[in-house]
Amino acid sequence: MSYFSSLLSRLRSGNLPRLLAELQWKSVLLGLATPLVFAGGYGVLKADSVDQTVLADLVTVGRRNISLSIKALGTVTLANEQQMRFNVQGKVQKVHVKVGDAVQRNALIAELDKTDPNADIRQAQLAVNDAVLRLQELQAGRNQTLLSAQNSVRDLERQLEEAHGDLPSQQMQVKDTVAQAERTVLEKEAAYKKSLRDLGVSIENAITDADSLLDDIISILSGESVIRGATRYKTFDIDFLFNDYTLKTKTEFAYYDATNAYNALREKYGSLINVEDTKKLQSALQDAIDMAQKISDFTNVSYSFLKTAVPQDSKYTDADLNALKASMNAYRSTAITLIDTLRDQQATLTQPGKNTAMQDLENARESLALLESEQKNKTTTADSAERSLSNLNDKLRVEQQKWEQTKVSVDVQINQQKNALAQKQFALEKARRALENYELRAPFDGVVRRVDFQVGDNLLADAGETKYVVLENPAYFIVTVQLDQIDVVHVKEGQKAAITFDAIPGVTFQGDIGLIDTTPIQTSGVVSYEVQIVLEPSKEYTILSGMTAKVEILTASAENAVAVPSLALSTQGNRMFVVGEDGGRIPVQTGMTDGTYTEILSGLQEGDRIQSVNVSLTATQSANQQNADSRGGLIPLGGGAFRGGSGGGGATRR
Repeated sequence: MSYFSSLLSRLRSGNLPRLLAELQWKSVLLGLATPLVFAGGYGVLKADSVDQTVLADLVTVGRRNISLSIKALGTVTLANEQQMRFNVQGKVQKVHVKVGDAVQRNALIAELDKTDPNADIRQAQLAVNDAVLRLQELQAGRNQTLLSAQNSVRDLERQLEEAHGDLPSQQMQVKDTVAQAERTVLEKEAAYKKSLRDLGVSIENAITDADSLLDDIISILSGESVIRGATRYKTFDIDFLFNDYTLKTKTEFAYYDATNAYNALREKYGSLINVEDTKKLQSALQDAIDMAQKISDFTNVSYSFLKTAVPQDSKYTDADLNALKASMNAYRSTAITLIDTLRDQQATLTQPGKNTAMQDLENARESLALLESEQKNKTTTADSAERSLSNLNDKLRVEQQKWEQTKVSVDVQINQQKNALAQKQFALEKARRALENYELRAPFDGVVRRVDFQVGDNLLADAGETKYVVLENPAYFIVTVQLDQIDVVHVKEGQKAAITFDAIPGVTFQGDIGLIDTTPIQTSGVVSYEVQIVLEPSKEYTILSGMTAKVEILTASAENAVAVPSLALSTQGNRMFVVGEDGGRIPVQTGMTDGTYTEILSGLQEGDRIQSVNVSLTATQSANQQNADSRGGLIPLGGGAFRGGSGGGGATRR
């Protein structure tokens, strides 16, 4: 009972806040005395003009919503609001907007007369173009000049290398080259003779093919086998019924022409194998072509004659005649091929460039003649090279010095011109940037609220007068608040914030944290940070830039949590407990607290009965006395944390 006497004594002294703070952190062993004083009671204490009433209560553990929030005052501004003006003097040429117009970012709002800046840009561009052309001229000249000097040096170096050659070795090399050229001539002569013999064989084969073709044609027309060569039939009988005597006669004459041409060719030349006489081969080729042409004529007229042939009972049917005509038509193609073959051989023999063996032989002979001529004058050339060796060394040193001097001189000129070009390009860019000062463009999407000038106005002519275009973006507002370093760490971008205005009572607006500025602001030693909250405009209420706003940012919450009054909690070391209805201590694990109520994570269940402290403040002694008359009891056991916060529902008083 001594603890309760001391407690009541301290309460009577009027130090309730200090006592509550002490109960929050110190362990109070009241469990043993609780049954003795549980009947309840109260003490009415008066401190100055305010009465403090401390009651011992039994409360039922219930559920409630607990939340933690940060409250601050802020100021409303438009998201974007800017006064724009021209920074140069000039006459307004165009105004593209009027008050109330909606514009997009970078939209052209107004322009000054650009005659002078455009002329400056044109002049600067011409200067750049001139500098570029001059630089290109120098660079092109550099390459040509250096290349010419370098070629002179290299030419002298090559001449020196040649002059330093070993003359005896060169002479031996020339002799070897001449000997090789002589062997090449002999090889090409042998190859040329072989090509002539091969040509004779080819002509002989073509004549043999012509003989075989004649036999095949005669075999069709006469219906009999024939003997080749000189014993070929002297008379020619056609073994068909026909209805065109003229064609028959033409066929017979064509037969004799072809046969006579073949026989004449054989009699004139005999065998052409191993013939190396070019003229004889040329003559034989021409006669062979004439013979082949007569055989071709023979096949053509024979084919036409076969078309007029008449079937003869069992000897020649229509099918037989058609087969013979097909064979004759094939012989026509064979004759044409024979002519083409002979003409190709003739071209190979007579046309320049066709006979590669002859061309190779001529080239080999020309090469040999050239080498022999060079061999004849070689000593003179070597002596001249030896005498000029000293002069070449002197010339080389002079050309090398000129080359180095030229490189330095040209590079200096080019670098100077590059600098001049860079200066002119900078001047051009500066002139182009200056042109931007003659235009006003919207820095963001917004609405034009004010235009102070019109077309024809001379701006900045009067230094004491400044004319603007005011642009606003009413799409959303920014509420800026300052939070201290303790609170700012509990907020993050995207969190919701409740916003109220004294000018709009009873209405709560919702905003989102858009930016947390990490730049510290120090005021009287207190560090704070700016937080910007995005607020969308309201269709029902008017919100103006500059208004003061009350902001509440919810940082944590526990929904439908088991909770007890914070004053019902006591601590002992690192342990937290409450006093049960029977006076026994019950260890508990606590969670979130809003200062008035604390979440219980374990140790209690909904519906449990515990002891708590109820404190009320009244302004008059009579009110306290009435409370004393109507209620009785002692101060309950325990203590608890006390913080500002909010909550609803949960533990109830008995």
